[in-house]
Amino acid sequence: MAKINITQIQKIENEMLKETIEILGKNDINFYMCCGSVLGAVRHGGPIPWDTDMDILIPFNMLEKARNCLEAELSDRFCIDDLKNNSKYTNLFPRVAMPHTSSNTLHIDLFPLMGLPDDRDEQLKICKVLGKRQKTFIRYKRMRECVSHPNAIKLFVAHMVEIFCSPFSKKELTRQYHKILAKYPYDEANYAMNACGHYGAKNIFEKSVFGTPEWKSYCDFEVPVPEKWDFYLRRYYKEYMNLPPEEERNRWLSFELEIDDRDFEKIKEVIK
Repeated sequence: MAKINITQIQKIENEMLKETIEILGKNDINFYMCCGSVLGAVRHGGPIPWDTDMDILIPFNMLEKARNCLEAELSDRFCIDDLKNNSKYTNLFPRVAMPHTSSNTLHIDLFPLMGLPDDRDEQLKICKVLGKRQKTFIRYKRMRECVSHPNAIKLFVAHMVEIFCSPFSKKELTRQYHKILAKYPYDEANYAMNACGHYGAKNIFEKSVFGTPEWKSYCDFEVPVPEKWDFYLRRYYKEYMNLPPEEERNRWLSFELEIDDRDFEKIKEVIK
């Protein structure tokens, strides 16, 4: 296993993103950078220097097409990681990842952008239901973490979680989740939401906020952000141009990740 630092992780993710943008554009699939990736594009002209997370939003009615196009057309340096390809996967959305290295840190999240009804109470109800579905998947993730670091207490927790989750296979939970996401077709909706976001009701926007993507400089290429990106960023981060405290930034800069030697060989020219 090779070790790479946070700057090298970001260089690899940039290569992932370049390929993703090219493939989605070629296949007429609309998408947006989202969350901290929009903040990085606007405030830093690239990834947030102390962050390894990269997120994009794809309208749910195009997500399966996007996933399949990426799986077919990504170079052999990258792959799609999801439940179809990996029975141990514990997320409700697919990721662009590397074939032999865990996608927990090094990835691009492909989040579904779902349509919502106009009624505010119904929006909040959907938000709450989706949150419960995500918590169940988080239990699966915690169970796997317990098993991978066994001791008496963690194994006990893992068994309890397994008993709790046993009536609900991950595939069935995903099917139910997608049924909710498809209820209000994105193309017909006036409101939209990142169905896998962690901000609760803050994820609910008028669809016009996303609108026609605006392309922003991002390192040596351009990325699409929501049309009303200032409104979008203020919803999440308020005074988003202000940097967090220096100690909060610095604690991530020494982070290192182990990467499989097979993946390292294919990407080593990029991370020099």
